[in-house]
Amino acid sequence: MIKLVIADDHPVFVIGIKMLLSKQKNIKIVGVANDGEEAIKLVKKHTPDIILLDIIMPKKSGIEVVKELRQIQSTTKVLMLSSDQNQEHIEALVNLGINGFVSKYSQEHIIINAIDSIQNNVNYYGTDISKLIERIITAKEATDQIFTPRELDIIRLSGSGLQYKEIAKELGISPRTVDTIKNNIFHKLGISSTVELVLYALRKGIITL
Repeated sequence: MIKLVIADDHPVFVIGIKMLLSKQKNIKIVGVANDGEEAIKLVKKHTPDIILLDIIMPKKSGIEVVKELRQIQSTTKVLMLSSDQNQEHIEALVNLGINGFVSKYSQEHIIINAIDSIQNNVNYYGTDISKLIERIITAKEATDQIFTPRELDIIRLSGSGLQYKEIAKELGISPRTVDTIKNNIFHKLGISSTVELVLYALRKGIITL
């Protein structure tokens, strides 16, 4: 039996998805949340196998919910079920390690297939989302090839708000070495400030907020 939590603030959609899932003998809905905060509470209370999660919700967005679930190391798998296909949102969710993403407009069997696949530890993405994710991953891999592993370390630590001396201490190198490497990064990207570097890293998915 797959224990499931639904998190969505659209009542009509919730009614429809509950009707669909109630026909499945191997699925049990253990809770329905109307906002992000309630979604987290239900996951903590019921420890469901999967949460069906919308992106745009009151109090906490779907992205914020996933971040918090990852922070508390919840074992609940995440299936995004949303009409929002904003690339930045999807990129953030992929970086957070969601288990699947399908459109709210998907046919019924696709949603059921997604749930079954995720339960069996196979990530599932709808066709349109798969193409977008493939572009995101390809772009990220290309970005990774631009930088050395040490440069990527410094980019990520800069994105965490650490200063030169703090980065040097974290990596066990001198502040002067950090300065040299950072200048090399600036030269590669044609930029001149840490702010520009952080914005670039966010766009490319190297770091997330």
